Parts: sequence; structure tokens; C-alpha cells
Amino acid sequence: MTYQDIINLGLKKGISEIELYAKTSTDKTLKVFNGSLESYNAKELYSLSIRGLYNGKMGYASCESLNENVINEALDKLITSCGLLTSTEVEEIFGEKVEYEKLEEVFSDATLYPLSEKIELLKSLEQETLASDERIKKIGYCQYVETEGKVEIINSKGINLHRNFSYIVVVLGALGMENGQTNVGYVHQIETSFKNINKEKLIKDVVEKTVSGLCAGSVKTGEYPVVLEQEVATDLIQAFSSLFSGYAAMKNMTMLNGKKGEKVFGDNITLIDDPFCETSLIKVAFDDEAYPCKKRNVVENGVFTGFYHSLKTAKFFNEAPTGNGFRSGNQIIPSPTNLYMLPGEYSKEQLFEGISEGVLITEVGGLHAGLNVVAGTFNIQSSGYMIRDGKKAEPVTLFVVSGNFFDMLNNVEKIGNDLPEKINDVAIPSLLVKGLMISGK
Repeated sequence: MTYQDIINLGLKKGISEIELYAKTSTDKTLKVFNGSLESYNAKELYSLSIRGLYNGKMGYASCESLNENVINEALDKLITSCGLLTSTEVEEIFGEKVEYEKLEEVFSDATLYPLSEKIELLKSLEQETLASDERIKKIGYCQYVETEGKVEIINSKGINLHRNFSYIVVVLGALGMENGQTNVGYVHQIETSFKNINKEKLIKDVVEKTVSGLCAGSVKTGEYPVVLEQEVATDLIQAFSSLFSGYAAMKNMTMLNGKKGEKVFGDNITLIDDPFCETSLIKVAFDDEAYPCKKRNVVENGVFTGFYHSLKTAKFFNEAPTGNGFRSGNQIIPSPTNLYMLPGEYSKEQLFEGISEGVLITEVGGLHAGLNVVAGTFNIQSSGYMIRDGKKAEPVTLFVVSGNFFDMLNNVEKIGNDLPEKINDVAIPSLLVKGLMISGK
């Protein structure tokens, strides 16, 4: 069936408004192990999510085929689900005639390079990583993935949009051993251009991550000035990013409720949600509800400017949508496009200056298990280095960093200048926090 056939059938069944969200993707995955190609897989995926208004209720259904019988069954399930709903929340399907940002589509150049060159890249990554440090004993993970696909949104109110996506991911993982101790390190790079894959940096970074945890000591329990390395700062703020969501506000699951226009973080904190960011891997002109996206400061100089909204949460709060209605399964959950923190002027070495004794955190584990997002608290197992007399010192591991998200972002003394060259979802530079509790020995 065509998409228009599906819409016509839904309308015939009594669905007053109907929307189709189709996603097609192709993944090609290469793995190398012990100098040989271990596996090569190519798979194509297709999914169709249908939502529609039936007797004033929004129902949802999904399928993986355009077969007429499958579509009929999906539409009937949608109608049945509407009869079971007791929620009074108002939902709608967008159909206004609006202008969308004109974006130049960026396509990966992966198809221009032969398979043999990609295999050779992985083989050389494995071989050169093993040769770079005698403490590296094994390469446990050496993988290349290229993904391309398309999202289409078509509805009964005249919307017919599509956007493409394509990117390359390289993942490298190593096992290190010294004096009976072992440690594992992983790094990855996401790119749109094969020629931009930085083999030397991948090797350097995975070796550093792996060997830094060998023969690591412990930290004496106490409060320390803490430098959160860029990846750690990104992971931590990404884990708390739902606090800025209109869905969390609607469910009363964020401490930012009622704080629009108020100062919630330090003056040096500005968080920007930019769907058109020049350095982002994926740029979007519209969200998954076909509403136009826009660049906005979620936090400006410490002041919270408002939640990111879908059509549903915007209507609930009687505010304008922000173009952040993105899908999580069948549900539409307000989420950021490309959220990043305005970087500072400090190099990582300058972040250490003036610290007589502190901690640099380079790895965190079990992130979500150690978070209470609603309360804004975290207790996370970590590893990294001591900072002594303004310099990175000995490695330390198996300690827990604890704090409160709001207190932390009110006590950022310096912001690094190391925002990633490529932004993917969330990107935060390294941060020097005045004091966080470290639980060690």
C-alpha cells in the first residue's frame, strides 16, 4: 500500500486525523579480530508508526510492513487502543502551513570507499594499538559501522516531509595488563566522512584510557575541587537533560517546574539547543511531529528560559511548541536536538592551575544506576587522576563522586575550550567544579 492509501483507509475507518512516521535505515557492520575479518553484516530496517485521533483520543500502532492485511490490523489496534484510554490530555496532529529552515543535506561519503579499505583500517587499528604499548595485551573490540536512512512524515492534514541521515562510527576497545592488574578502555569516533577518521587519535586515546587504570591507587575520602573531563561532563549533563523536558514538567518530575525566568545555575552557564548547528552530525528542520525546529537558549547566563516542548506539552502549559517533539518508541517525548554548553577559554591544563589537591575524573560507570534525576542527585563510581600542585598526577580508581546537579552547575569555576568538533545529541566542554564529595578509602 502507498502512504496515501493508508491514510485514506484510516479515514474510512473513522479516524478523524492520521499521521504516518516511516523510518528506513541500512546498517553495514565490520568487525576485525586477531588480524582477520571476523564478521560483515548488512541489514535493512523499516518501521511505520501510525497515530490518529478517534473519538477525540490519540491512538498509536506500529508495523514493519506495508502489506494490506498488516496495515488493516494496525489501524484496528489503533482504534481499539483509543477505546481503552482514560487520559484527558489533549493531543493533536500538526497541519499548519509554515516555513521550515532550509538545510543542506549532508551525506556520508562511505560508499565512495571500497570494502577492502575499511577492513584495512580496522586491521591497522588493531595492529598499531597492540604495538604502541607493551601493556596492551588484546584488542577486544574493533568495529566499523556505516548507517544511512530516511525519516518520512505524512499526515491527513497535508504534511509530507522527509529528512535523510548518514554517518560512520568506529569503535576501538583494548585490554591492558600490568603487575597482575587489568583494565579495559573504549573509544569511538562518529563522522560523516571516511577520510576524517583519525586513526592516530583513536589509538592514542584508547591506549591512554586503558593503561591509565593500571596500578591505579585510591583517593582519601573528602571534598575536592574536581575537573570533569569533556566526555564525563557530557555524559553527566545528558543524563540529567530530561529535567528540561516539558514532559517531565507535565508529570511534575523536574525541580525546574515554576522556575522559568529564574536563575538556576551560575552566571557562566549557557545551554543552547541548536537543530541547525554547523558542527552537528545531524541537522533537523522539523521534529517528529512536523513542527519547525528553532535554535534557542534553554539556559542563558544561568537563567532557565523554559522547557523544550512537544505539541502536547506546549498545549498543557499554554505555551508555544519549541520543535522538540521527538519519538521514543511510539511516544512523542520532548527532547533536545543538539544541546551544548557555551565553551570557555581554558585549556585542560589551565583548568588544573591553582589546584593544590584535586581530582580529574576521566571515566564514570553505572551512570543511570547512580542518579536520581527528579531530585537532581548523583552517586557515581568513577576513575581518573589526582591533581597535585596544578598538574595531573597519579591515576586513581574505584571511588564514588557525589553531588547535586543544581549545586554543581552553580559552582563551576572554569569552563574548558574543548567542545567536540562534532556535536552529537549533547556536548559539554570540560568543567572545573569548586567542590564535589569523593568517597574512596
